[in-house]
Formats: sequence, structure tokens, C-alpha cells
Amino acid sequence: MYFYRRPGIVSSRGNPRIASEIIVLTAFVLLLAPLALMVAAYISFQGPGFRPRATLQTVQIAALASMAASVLAGAVLILSGPATSFTIGLFGLGLSFRLDALSAIMQALVAFVGWVVLRYAATYLDGEQRQGPFMGWMCVTLSAVLLLVAAGNLVLLVLAWIATSLGIHQLLLFYAERPQAQRAARKKAV
Repeated sequence: MYFYRRPGIVSSRGNPRIASEIIVLTAFVLLLAPLALMVAAYISFQGPGFRPRATLQTVQIAALASMAASVLAGAVLILSGPATSFTIGLFGLGLSFRLDALSAIMQALVAFVGWVVLRYAATYLDGEQRQGPFMGWMCVTLSAVLLLVAAGNLVLLVLAWIATSLGIHQLLLFYAERPQAQRAARKKAV
């Protein structure tokens, strides 16, 4: 994945090799937080549902890793300035990522609130038969929101928005037999 910079951010006197290494680091940092949560989601869906100690520890580590990646993204932004990737795809349609002050702040905020929610859910759902799948859907939703924040074009923004919506829908219907859950899911769909 390659990033480009607006003219004037990297001077012609600077070392282009170091600048390109910082750009690759920026790409890695942007995708590290959602990737950690997606791995935790996969493990959560595979693990047992009743008091899955290893799953809960994995989810907590992934949430902390996403917070650390968000802080690292802020540090990279301070050191190298804002950057946007080339569009990865065909005919101008594809995926690109953007790191600027707003996306770095929002990524840190989403990662922190996500960690708090995951920590609370681990305690609140203790003893629930499907605790593992709930944590998995929560990680999928947080990962989609982090991709939404890092979106550099409309295609990724729409795909991440849809993924976020589907994840929230699954979380709302965690107790699908409850009429309140069905009503909330219908309201969200509208």
C-alpha cells in the first residue's frame, strides 16, 4: 500500500527513502487496530460460549492493542503529517485510507470507548451461554467503525458503514426472542 502526500509536506531536501518508510508505517498503523479486533472476533466465534476465559483475555488484549495502535497513529501523524493512500482497485473504484488529525483523534476515541464497552461486557455477561459470540460481534463492530474512521474515499466509507450497521444489528438481536430487541432492530433499520 502506498501513500501520497500533498505537495510541500515532504521537502525535496528530505531523504525520500525515509519518507517512504514513514508512509509504509502509516499504512501499517492504520490497519493494525481493526486487524487486531478482527483476529479477536475470529477467536471469539471459535471459542466456547460459557465463561470463555481465553477468549475474554484475547479480546482485552486486542482492545488494548487497538488503543496502542491509535496512539501510534497519532505519533506517526505528528512526525510525518497527514497522508492519504492511493486508491487500491480498478477504474478509480477501490479502497483508500486517510490519516489526519480528525481521523487520529476519532480512532483513539473509538478504541478507548470500545475497550471500556468490552471490559464492561466481559463482567456483565459473565455466565451467559453465548458470551463468546457476543464479544465476537462487538469486536467486528468496533473493527468496522475503526475502518469507517480511516476511510479515505467514498467506497470504503460506504462498505465500513454497512459493516458497522450489520454488526450493530447482530448486537441488537443478541436476544432475538425478546420483543424489545426486535423493536430496536427495526427502528435501527429504518
